[in-house]
Amino acid sequence: MTTAGYSETPLLKKLGIKFYLSHKVTGAINNGDSVTVTALDKKEQEIKIDADYCLVAIGRRPYTDNLGLDNIGITLNERKQIPVDAHLQTTVDGIYAIGDVLPTQALAHVASAEGITCVEAIAGHHPEPIDYNNIPGCTYCAPEIASVGYTEPGAKEAGYEVLVGKFPFTASGKAKASG
Repeated sequence: MTTAGYSETPLLKKLGIKFYLSHKVTGAINNGDSVTVTALDKKEQEIKIDADYCLVAIGRRPYTDNLGLDNIGITLNERKQIPVDAHLQTTVDGIYAIGDVLPTQALAHVASAEGITCVEAIAGHHPEPIDYNNIPGCTYCAPEIASVGYTEPGAKEAGYEVLVGKFPFTASGKAKASG
């Protein structure tokens, strides 16, 4: 089972967006028409970032606290998610899990597919395991970013020979029409 990985994208970098991953924000000051963010880097050194806007994204956390999972023998991973097999059964026979509590993409259509696979397994059928690498993802920004399948580094890591193809926006009618 794989999970979606997010990283800096060359397109956003070209637009001048800088990424500060693995930093701990310690403060933000609204200066009216700009913002100053104070953060600690991995070495606990303070940095100040002056910008036009500040977007705070802290991620999601699975709701697994105080469910009594440890009372029935289900152990969580380091991110408080429930590990499951290919048919979504936990380490406890007969107990299944789907959705945001799993180390998979936290998307409604993924949880729906997991639910179908889970119920088919419970009913004694033999469903194909979900190929999480075939789940599309997108970021609603300008320009939009969409992906499906491996990233280039992920494909290389999985042992695939990678060929990269590029298509210029100038040859796209939609790109031309939207400026």
